[in-house]
Amino acid sequence: MKPILPARATLVAIALLASAGLAFASDLPTSKQTALGLYLSASEAAQFLQETPDAIMIDVRTPEEIDETGMAETVDALIPLAVLDHGRLIFNKDFLPGVAKLANDRKLVPDQPIVVICRSGNRSAEAVDAISRLGFTRVYTVTDGFEGDRAATGNRNVNGWKNAGLPWRPQRASSCAPAREGGSC
Repeated sequence: MKPILPARATLVAIALLASAGLAFASDLPTSKQTALGLYLSASEAAQFLQETPDAIMIDVRTPEEIDETGMAETVDALIPLAVLDHGRLIFNKDFLPGVAKLANDRKLVPDQPIVVICRSGNRSAEAVDAISRLGFTRVYTVTDGFEGDRAATGNRNVNGWKNAGLPWRPQRASSCAPAREGGSC
């Protein structure tokens, strides 16, 4: 007869891991859920990118957001999902062509790990769904984004890449290639 302790230890480990991060889509608002169901917090994304050398990271924020707040040091490309038009966000017609160009230039394969980040996790979820429609199967959303969610005060100091103290840099979006050209930074 096999001892029961290893099974219990495994269950305890799984429970501890689940409590450390977002284990289930049901933990997320629907605006942050994706069809693929692959979620990482900013801290988990940093670790994943460090441990997965073939993974790439795409920032989908607007150029204005990049100019104002900077960018994670691990970002490979800036391909905005939306652009500002007369003060409102509209879908960026260059988003999918930009992702396709990046994929072609980097010779990405369908199961290539891709990590997508935005300001707080909403647009990255939309972007993940769009990228998955191009045939990619391992596309993760950073659920708390670069700046994080809003606190009750309205400040973005709850979570996110910057608030976790992860490496970032000031960045001018104009120093990245245009989205249509794959957005490399």
